[in-house]
Amino acid sequence: MRMLDKKVFTVFDKLYFVFAQMKTRPARRKKHRILILVDIGWDYGRDIVQAARHYAFTGGRLEVGNIKLDGKVSLPQMIRQQKIAGIIAMARDRKLEADLMGLSIPVVNISNVLNPTRLPLVTQDDRAVGRLAAAHLLGCGCTSLAYWGQQEARFSQQRVEGFLEEISRRKLDIPCIAGMGRSLALDEGEPLLSQMRPWLKKLPPKTGVFAVLDPFALHLMQAAREIGSAIPQQIAVIGAGDDNFWVNFENIPLSSVKLPVWQIGLEAVRLLDELIHKKSRAGAQAAECRLLPVSEVAARQSTDVLFVEDVGLAKAIAYIRAHSAQNIYIPEVVRASGISRSGLQRRFAEHLNHSILDEVRSARVERIKTLLRTTDMKMTQIAEACDFPNTPRMHVLFRQHTGQSPGQYRKSFTKR
Repeated sequence: MRMLDKKVFTVFDKLYFVFAQMKTRPARRKKHRILILVDIGWDYGRDIVQAARHYAFTGGRLEVGNIKLDGKVSLPQMIRQQKIAGIIAMARDRKLEADLMGLSIPVVNISNVLNPTRLPLVTQDDRAVGRLAAAHLLGCGCTSLAYWGQQEARFSQQRVEGFLEEISRRKLDIPCIAGMGRSLALDEGEPLLSQMRPWLKKLPPKTGVFAVLDPFALHLMQAAREIGSAIPQQIAVIGAGDDNFWVNFENIPLSSVKLPVWQIGLEAVRLLDELIHKKSRAGAQAAECRLLPVSEVAARQSTDVLFVEDVGLAKAIAYIRAHSAQNIYIPEVVRASGISRSGLQRRFAEHLNHSILDEVRSARVERIKTLLRTTDMKMTQIAEACDFPNTPRMHVLFRQHTGQSPGQYRKSFTKR
């Protein structure tokens, strides 16, 4: 009897332990399903989708639904059938925006076309795009500037504003010639080239041209070739987007402002995750806007020029750029130029609107950026490779010029 009692109690003990475990074990977290309605024809859209899926797969809180492309199922039906909890969308027209606003689930927009946008928006800092483009062209010694924008697009307006702000900030009295076209969906190929050819003929030699999108820049390069303007010898051209397909499309590789697309995708899905857990609905959301920093120009042959007739100045700049991995001293630059220090300082101020030291520091920062972006070297190794006495000195110079630490800059180019 005692053995039986012992067995019974043992069974009850085991059952109690199982129920206790069930009670104390945390409930499995429910996954929310999202949709990603993004055009993947360009690198921009593909990287957004990859980043969002990466966040969903690694975070464990979200899963990505299937987009049915047969056109037989409406968006509201798709949402109901798949139990969609939120959407990341590229809302570039008012109709799609209105359709998304009418949904009972949160939506995050990643297109900076509409002005104003009525959906929460995650995008790049487009004014910074324009500022970087202007700074790059001015560093080429351009004596006049021009831009080609897209009508009625907020990203274009902001990029142009940043472009003009950089010229104004430097207090430069140089011509800036405006050009404007419709979206590529409405005009491309010959219709667009026919607008660009007469516009390009008005540009004086040594003009730097900023196109707000890479495909606009490629059209400009083709139109310039057709009218006999050499790139970059007469006109330097820079685009924006740094799309792998477009920048190498022409025989002259295109310089372009890089966009933090992977980070935009991560931030968009992070914001959507927050809104889902707040149980927000599309029409009730405040139009929050999160801007991701832009800090890099991918320089290629289309701007590989220095419009400087002053031989001494050209020699000084060439010396600085050739020795950017070293701790350059001003007397070395003066000797390379073949003119006096005061004369060289004056020429830097007149032609480039900055000092010899500014040029040296800028070249060294660009060298650091290259190593951060293209290698896995540790910070101590990069500081040593760039001839800094210690890592903190490198950090100080880098932050002064970019507003970021080297680590923050590297992270913006790391897909993790």
